[in-house]
Amino acid sequence: MNSPPDYYFVLIVPVGIFLLGLALLTCWWVLRQQRFLPWLAAGYLLPSLAMAMQSLMSNEQLAEWSVLAAVFYLGGGWALARGMAMRHGGDVSRLLAGLISATAIVLLYYYSRVEDQLWTRAICLNLALALIYLLPIRSIFRRKLPSDPLERIVRWSYIACVAYALLRPALIMTVIPTYEVEVLTRSGYWLLTLAGTLFFSIWFMFILLACTLRDVMQALRDERNHDPLTQLLNRRAFFESADSALGDASQKPWALLACDIDYFKQVNDTRGHAAGDRVLQEVAQVLAGQVRRNDLVARFGGEEFLILLSQSDTEHARNVAQRIQSQLSTTHFSAIPNQITLSFGLTLVASREDLEHAIERADVSLYRAKQAGRDRICLAPEAQSA
Repeated sequence: MNSPPDYYFVLIVPVGIFLLGLALLTCWWVLRQQRFLPWLAAGYLLPSLAMAMQSLMSNEQLAEWSVLAAVFYLGGGWALARGMAMRHGGDVSRLLAGLISATAIVLLYYYSRVEDQLWTRAICLNLALALIYLLPIRSIFRRKLPSDPLERIVRWSYIACVAYALLRPALIMTVIPTYEVEVLTRSGYWLLTLAGTLFFSIWFMFILLACTLRDVMQALRDERNHDPLTQLLNRRAFFESADSALGDASQKPWALLACDIDYFKQVNDTRGHAAGDRVLQEVAQVLAGQVRRNDLVARFGGEEFLILLSQSDTEHARNVAQRIQSQLSTTHFSAIPNQITLSFGLTLVASREDLEHAIERADVSLYRAKQAGRDRICLAPEAQSA
């Protein structure tokens, strides 16, 4: 029989892992967009049930219930592997996971009901789990090593978990003394297994929750900073981002384009606001596709957009506007039969302090483009002289 410390330890570990799984489920209940969380939760919950069940069994009972315990372990391993693959935008092969699991269950049945070989069962189960844990490796490593420290820790922590799973069969075959076979769940090997499992479970969950919290904060920040219809920067985020961009002297000179959809009111009046919304979304896609990574594109209100171009003189800004006009002329809009055109006002921006005045100058030039017949680019006097 277990000594009291051992007795409580073997119960505390599976219960603790079960509670970690419940915590992941709670996170998913709040963060439904994180669809990998319930799979990771199952990767904690299912093995904890098997571990708790086995911890209080004799060797004879282990043989009798080995297949059921293996189902819990393998099901949890597959859930964890799939959750990790989903988190990295991939998935695991269900066929391959099924073949590994089926082979392991057949071997466990044979070595429990036909030949009772406890150590062989342990080796088969641990090897099968290690192979299942390897399934999401391709999804995890298909992209280059991330620069984000948390993502690096997640990647290498999972590799450590896989290495630990591969190490356990080796320990069984080479290190564990054979006399401990008679009292497996009372052995030092079992206690070491529990301790290692608890350590990796707590560490891995801590890192995953940290990444999930980071992702949620980023999603909230994006929601705060982006127009919900077009996904471009909103007015507030434009000023914040422009203030930062205009503070970097290496990005001089800067140009500002103010543009407006021509005759947009007619779209809403004749086709409805749903069609107008679709036009705004498609125009936004054209604008975003014609600028560089460091440039800023914002929906400034209604059908008006602003584009702040870094390292851009008047000629370059004019070329950007002309490319946008050219692409719009060949774009098929899903909600309306006719083409959409934009009018542009162009000016240069000297500094942070000049931004608001530059917006006013660009608006005046945009108004002149409207008066001159629309679908054209008008330059502010400062841009003309430059």
